[in-house]
Amino acid sequence: MSHEWVPNSSVVFTPQELAAAMVRVVGDAYDCKWLDPCVGDGAFVAEMAAIGVPRERIYALDIARMPSARDKLARTERSIDFIEWASRHACSVDRVVMNPPYVALSRVRGNPRNNALAVSFADGSRLPLKANYWCAFVMRAIECLRPGGAFVAVLPAAWDFARYATRVRHSVEKSFGEVSVIRCASPLFPSVKEGVVVVVATGRGEQSALSRRVEVSDLAGAILAINALASGGTPKGMTVVRKLSGSEGLRARLGEVVDIRIGAVTGDAEYFLLSETQRSEFGLPLGSVKPAVSRSKHLTAAVLDKAVWNRIRDDGGRVWLFRPTGKACKHPAVREYLRQGELGKCNVDAYKISSRRPWYLTPLPKGVDGFLSGMSKRLPFLVLRDMKDLTVTNTLYTVSFKRGARKVEKAALGIALLTSHVRRELKRSARIYADGLLKFEPSEIRDIQIPLVMPRGNAVGVLKRATELLLQGKESDAEAIADAWIEECFKRSMRPAPLSRSTSVELRQYSYQAPDSGKEERSPLPYLQGVQ
Repeated sequence: MSHEWVPNSSVVFTPQELAAAMVRVVGDAYDCKWLDPCVGDGAFVAEMAAIGVPRERIYALDIARMPSARDKLARTERSIDFIEWASRHACSVDRVVMNPPYVALSRVRGNPRNNALAVSFADGSRLPLKANYWCAFVMRAIECLRPGGAFVAVLPAAWDFARYATRVRHSVEKSFGEVSVIRCASPLFPSVKEGVVVVVATGRGEQSALSRRVEVSDLAGAILAINALASGGTPKGMTVVRKLSGSEGLRARLGEVVDIRIGAVTGDAEYFLLSETQRSEFGLPLGSVKPAVSRSKHLTAAVLDKAVWNRIRDDGGRVWLFRPTGKACKHPAVREYLRQGELGKCNVDAYKISSRRPWYLTPLPKGVDGFLSGMSKRLPFLVLRDMKDLTVTNTLYTVSFKRGARKVEKAALGIALLTSHVRRELKRSARIYADGLLKFEPSEIRDIQIPLVMPRGNAVGVLKRATELLLQGKESDAEAIADAWIEECFKRSMRPAPLSRSTSVELRQYSYQAPDSGKEERSPLPYLQGVQ
């Protein structure tokens, strides 16, 4: 790799045994054209030749001038910028195998950077400067493939968690029938200090049907997993996620459906938030406080109603927000509590408090339909509000539907947020803090892609059951219920969702009571047993 344009530190050479597995997993076919867009020392073309691919069917490119002894195994061109080359060779190859450079685009110079920044997504937006060079390689590789084609790439772990990688992941998932991700926890290259992923995408242009993922500990585990895929099997521990469709009309950004905002900002939680015991000790009347929840641990059910809130109150939770209005301000206990606040019990000089009139009236969120946790050891899940005047403070987020929604539609959204595909996307977006806390900004949650289906009448019961399992620590069971319910809705309202070629589902009949309809229905989904 020439240091004129791209730092030499971005070059990492693929272990030969990994290269062999990556070539085998996509396999050869009659008259199949192969491409290695950053050939380097030729590890991949050597393995292509080893499985019998002739030189005439292998294109090998590299921006570096220095030749390799393996160049003769392919139609090799050096001093070639793949990103620019690909813009002139759309739909020209059937297989792409690559280990692209890992370097921030801001460190790339000259035409290579300009060409990378010209790479665009389906909506016409461009790859941002804060992205990494490998993102441009992946996007151009998709464009180079003919219908039915496949690619396999070894990429940095940023594929999973970097915000700039989110749209690249979505592009891959929407462009191929099947996508498998092998995540290796340990570094595979001396110059890369973090784990990597190997992405195997097959069926270019086919309806998106299957997403799979497996976690491995080292290079040997990654090779075993890739070889299992190559033989048509399923690697041990691999999670299968059957997606609904590649159609844009069946998925949407969560932010297109609901508004997500922080809860009420008190400015001094110690003063404004009270337990029932504290409220009684200060003699504050009920007219001076509002019912509230203030901690992620208060989200203990799919529907937060008066009974659930009463349990939180009786367990000593701080469930009252001091917010006196009208006649309540004249109550002696309220006047005394306000006086204590002005004398130092409350930080009245804090910006959020001093900037409002009067200082003790915390602004409340409006039109709240439900709640989410922004920081917890669990991924966010929707809790529906079913208690008048209940609010939350800014340690939690509010959810408000942009258009009026029935309870069954709100529950359907809650189920969608529990599907395995959405949970996986949330996990990729999480910022991990001490003690395993997962932090999300509202904007990050709004960007999550959710399935859109016509909800069925049993949505509330399904949401309650799935959430109950989630809170018991049975996340995979909760996801199974959500996946099954969403797919059944899709089948009923649109058309049958595609089944994986390698996966079969045994359907059995169960009876259950649909909570919203009052009618007994027959469900072919085994996951819905016991849903009431």
